[in-house]
Amino acid sequence: MSMKGLIGRTGGKSRLKKKIRAMIPPHTTYIEPFVGGGSVFFSAPADPNRKEVINDKDKEVAQIYMDVKNHGDKITELRVPNNKEEFNRLKNKTSFSSPVERLKRNLILSIYSFRSDRKNFAFSKAREPQLMARVRQGSPQKKYAKYKERLKNTRILNQDYRTVVKKYDNPNAFIYLDPPYSTAVENKDYNDNDINIEDIINLLKTVKGKFILSYDNNPTAKRLARDAGFKVMTVMTKYTDGRTGGGAINKKELLIRNY
Repeated sequence: MSMKGLIGRTGGKSRLKKKIRAMIPPHTTYIEPFVGGGSVFFSAPADPNRKEVINDKDKEVAQIYMDVKNHGDKITELRVPNNKEEFNRLKNKTSFSSPVERLKRNLILSIYSFRSDRKNFAFSKAREPQLMARVRQGSPQKKYAKYKERLKNTRILNQDYRTVVKKYDNPNAFIYLDPPYSTAVENKDYNDNDINIEDIINLLKTVKGKFILSYDNNPTAKRLARDAGFKVMTVMTKYTDGRTGGGAINKKELLIRNY
């Protein structure tokens, strides 16, 4: 059964996940080194014949996955922060009485932040119905118990993407990469924004498995991919961006692959 991404994330692939999934070839190892919100990962059910490895360099995002895997069925409620000060107190909190408390804090930061960036409080009367719907979609306990079950046999890592790819790559692997885009540093999208597209392409020249790399419609990425002999597809998608009043923006993106 297809599921939504576990958390919102800037640049998430909720609108492209079906197209990407339809392009994925048969494989016995699934590797996602920049899992983020996990839209593509969760768009397919678990398969006992497939090994799954997901990774995020952001320690707190990786913790969300680890804690949901171990304790997702213990999330009985997620309290709405009353104001920016309360949100910031949660953001600055570094010690927790239990993994469940840490998970609650991390989920709240994702749900109630601007562009799901986990940095800046974003809650208003206008957004209240949308945000509350996220929290109250069924009971939180039932919702996160499903994610716990889905992640049961998944290996979850908090490492550099190159380490993950090199360790788990094999001829029967499929690697899906959705790294920070070329605009990530300027936009301050993530905690780890500075990912060089040339380094990614050079790594992908060496892999034994098949891959799809999603990236913004960037001329350097397009040139490097074509010079490497990869196939480059341009696709249209939409993003909702609070910086433009919340309206949908049409954008061209690249899907790069080696098969």
